[in-house]
Amino acid sequence: MTRKIRLSKQQQRHIDRRRRVDDQTDTSLAPGIVVTHHGHDLLIEDSDHQLHRGRARRTVGRLTTGDRIRWHCDEQGNVMIEQREDRRNLLIRPDAYGKKKMMAANIDQVLVITSVLPWMNPDVVERTLVAVFALPATPVIVLNKADLLPGLAADERRAIEGNIALWESLGFEVIRTSVKSGEGIELLRARLHEQVTLMVGLSGVGKTSLSREVTPSADQAAIGEISTFNREGTHTTRASTLYRFPDGDGGLIDAPGVRDFPVEEVPSTALEDGFPEIHAASAYCRFNDCRHINEPGCAVRAAVADGDILERRLEQYQAMR
Repeated sequence: MTRKIRLSKQQQRHIDRRRRVDDQTDTSLAPGIVVTHHGHDLLIEDSDHQLHRGRARRTVGRLTTGDRIRWHCDEQGNVMIEQREDRRNLLIRPDAYGKKKMMAANIDQVLVITSVLPWMNPDVVERTLVAVFALPATPVIVLNKADLLPGLAADERRAIEGNIALWESLGFEVIRTSVKSGEGIELLRARLHEQVTLMVGLSGVGKTSLSREVTPSADQAAIGEISTFNREGTHTTRASTLYRFPDGDGGLIDAPGVRDFPVEEVPSTALEDGFPEIHAASAYCRFNDCRHINEPGCAVRAAVADGDILERRLEQYQAMR
């Protein structure tokens, strides 16, 4: 005999509401995308690129910039988000306290923004590259404020140019930009065309200035509207924000500054893409399962000894592995 389960009124209301949501067709729930958020308040964009403020049902779960959603207006005219569509990918970064924070979803590519001042630790750049490969998405390194490079001290300039040359030699795309001189701006615009792109980097590297330069939707008026919504100052990015391009379906997501980018549960393919020189050399190790620590016949350690692979790169590879 099957036992009948008695549901509370609250449980029954929840089930009935979910049934109503699930039974609704695409025409009864409007499509949209999350532009930015502040706590439970969300700014969404409809299919006509109009912005609306709203909230999500608790059953929808946590949302982030770039999430594709389904919404409607209730009887009082309030925008209610009822569904979240499946994510193609999701970039998560642990904060300083180890709490995982969602940065953006459904990303095609990521601009890893570094600049002449402040210069980002190359280890952080390379950890970010691996995180992007793990999504998967396409990373592009951007050296911003390139006009300041000639004025640096010789040793500082050599350090920056040496890392840029290394990344280019490993096959990573690097774009040099300067809002002041205009260098690389048109190239960057072309690279962003019809792509949903996330920008990550230290505070102060010029992410917001670059976004204003490449898309009119990030001009002062738009930034003021977003800032009023977020209740923050106009010159500080507190939450990831999506800015649209006028001539296509792509967009640029400006994210808060990050000081580090720890990566968890790294897929082997992302490590191979992030450290291509180590992956290539490992094919010549004596043992297929060589860890490149102290095994005999390790081709990777031999390449480090010969100067063909940087020791700091191998150390970072070991730490992430």
